[in-house]
Amino acid sequence: MTIATKVKTNKKDLDTIKVPELPSVAALKAAIPEHCFVKDPLISISYLVKDYLLLAGLYFAVPYIEHYLGWIGLLGWYWAMGIVGSALFCVGHDCGHGSFSDYEWLNDLCGHLAHAPILAPFWPWQKSHRQHHQYTSHLEKDKGHPWVTEEDYNNRTAIEKYFAVIPISGWLRWNPIYTIVGLPDGSHFWPWSRLFETTEDRVKCVVSGVACAICAYIAFALSGYSVYTFVKYYYIPLLFQGLILVIITYLQHQNENIEVYEPEEWGFVRGQTQTIDRHWGFGLDNIMHNITNGHVAHHFFFTKIPHYHLLEATPAIKKALEPLKNTQYGYKREVNYNWFFKYLHYNVTLDYLTHKAKGVLQYRTGVEASKKAH
Repeated sequence: MTIATKVKTNKKDLDTIKVPELPSVAALKAAIPEHCFVKDPLISISYLVKDYLLLAGLYFAVPYIEHYLGWIGLLGWYWAMGIVGSALFCVGHDCGHGSFSDYEWLNDLCGHLAHAPILAPFWPWQKSHRQHHQYTSHLEKDKGHPWVTEEDYNNRTAIEKYFAVIPISGWLRWNPIYTIVGLPDGSHFWPWSRLFETTEDRVKCVVSGVACAICAYIAFALSGYSVYTFVKYYYIPLLFQGLILVIITYLQHQNENIEVYEPEEWGFVRGQTQTIDRHWGFGLDNIMHNITNGHVAHHFFFTKIPHYHLLEATPAIKKALEPLKNTQYGYKREVNYNWFFKYLHYNVTLDYLTHKAKGVLQYRTGVEASKKAH
């Protein structure tokens, strides 16, 4: 969970990759229907309300699920809560990017309404997440899922090396490891963590943290002030929501073939082309507002296209990238009905990055497979 260090490979021994001409952001935008950039506050709010109603329905149903189906039903309910909780997060995600509406006050208000109940401090998350989009696939600045170089990996303890391999780690990597403990970029709850540099940032941290605390207290009160009930019906569902969120963000930017760039090779469009659309199926993509199968469009225009237009924008981006389909920079999409097991598999096999060429890194397994193919 450390920030990637600069790689000390002798670059004189590495080849240079010739990059084909990539489309500009302006060219990509011109290819997308104009209505995809329209943000309708009423439509956006309707999704916020819908997600609240779905969560309310799940809470209404849980006594019956548990009564008739026992612990197996409860486990299924936890997964459902994780999916719907992640959908609610995605609405707040639009708010954080400004794609919810053109009104900052409304984005901030609805962002807190979406994120506080799932204990995600809105303003601190907005600050940390923005850098992931601005520097996607940048070795040093993209901290969505910190890149691990061979040097980093060899300097780690056994626990640091293999923690991600343990399946249960996925339930902990969002809350408490990322948001509370603050790995890798600082606690989102502590106003003096390294994430915050100004008084305004620290005040915003306190406000968002208090909003989360209020929601947690309300949940505790509704639990009859029982720690057991609070944990069982509130905190464990949040751990499942955190797991789903970790899986989403991990799979959108990970496979054996994606490239990661050192500063001298990185470019905005080049970095965004390493994003992968993944179709989960079973209606899950729609429930989670197409953040899974519309992620490429989201990454290119994260402040401009609301989630309900992502699938309309995707074919235009795919067409614009069509000349690059046989290169590393073409449109990428996978069908992953086995999304959970794909996530577990990658956590075992994608251990560290190594140089593929000068200024360009790839996972060790990808580099080794490429060498065998040649």
